[in-house]
Amino acid sequence: MDEDHSSSRRIMLLAIAIAAVITMLFLERIPQDPAYHSFADSREIATLPNFANICSNLLFLFVGLYGLQRRPLLRKPETRPGYTALSLGILCIGLGSVHYHWAPSTPALFWDRLPMSITFMALFSLLLEERVFPTASSKTLWPLLAMGIGSAAYWHWSEAQGLGDLRPYALVQFLPMALIPAILLLFPAKYLHSERLWAGLALYTLAKLCELFDREILAASTMVSGHTLKHLLSGLAALCMLLAVPVRERTRKRRRG
Repeated sequence: MDEDHSSSRRIMLLAIAIAAVITMLFLERIPQDPAYHSFADSREIATLPNFANICSNLLFLFVGLYGLQRRPLLRKPETRPGYTALSLGILCIGLGSVHYHWAPSTPALFWDRLPMSITFMALFSLLLEERVFPTASSKTLWPLLAMGIGSAAYWHWSEAQGLGDLRPYALVQFLPMALIPAILLLFPAKYLHSERLWAGLALYTLAKLCELFDREILAASTMVSGHTLKHLLSGLAALCMLLAVPVRERTRKRRRG
């Protein structure tokens, strides 16, 4: 009976994914808006352009390095490939975003979006293999990574051809964010910490809202922009996602008197 319920839930997730892909195919191409590169806070401090938007990416670097540092302690060896890809993706988001914000442009944005696609797909793979396809150890990771990298590469190529098309990249970013809550609600947890995943989703949602209100937040606060807050909240969301993957408890040796 439980297996029947799981099968029906898997079919429902697959139907949502297929519907999203079909919808994407019927949409017109979505080119990159050049106005995207005009951020509210472009202040230069200590000869560093776009100071706040660059320095706020340091959080991704620290979180990614922390993720790699705790990798040997993972409780489940089968989570290591996906977890490693997730940690490296987060680390490279910091590097790619610093590169982009140094001189914002559509070509430079590729190096920001490429590691983001890797991060989304690595997280999605970890959750799929824990709850939806528990016998598919690491079998979803490489196809999903190929899809993520391919979506960013296709967008980059399409912009170079003057036919900018963000549709596949948008699908890679937003479809997992739509399916992950459904998976958390429909499938029982086995070892990933659900509450930390929910916290990460909430922080990322808040980050995207801050991104939308970039100028309004800077005008209201006079100190920090919405885009800078987006970086900080997204970095905290990434930390929550890493902490959702359990590690072994460290045993302390007792000293004998």
